Amino acid sequence: MTLHLPRPFVHEQPRQNIVLDLSVLGQGIEDALRAVMEQPQLRLIGFRCTAGSGAIDDAIGLMEQVRRDYGVILTELVLQGVDGVDLREVVDEALDEACARNRYPRPSVVFTGTPAEPGLPALTKS
Repeated sequence: MTLHLPRPFVHEQPRQNIVLDLSVLGQGIEDALRAVMEQPQLRLIGFRCTAGSGAIDDAIGLMEQVRRDYGVILTELVLQGVDGVDLREVVDEALDEACARNRYPRPSVVFTGTPAEPGLPALTKS
């Protein structure tokens, strides 16, 4: 006797990791979030923002909102800073405070320099 099991994932395509750039989206973040979350082939993994403490607090607050609204925990925070400036201590403190205030798990942090060209895409493949 041969048992044939269905293969439910045969035609499933791999999901593309996406990082949304908060500095580019501004007030359109809600629409961008909805658009990404409605696409089954996309996986939102985090946000990109400037390395200032206010921007970090906003990003972590938005990550908590995504967790509440969509049940997804974002794990990446890409911080765009000034080249040659050591922001690790400032960012570390701001990140600790924002995560504690929002009761959000600390995401992985990636530091990048200033963009080489203005107008980088708001959606970034990871």
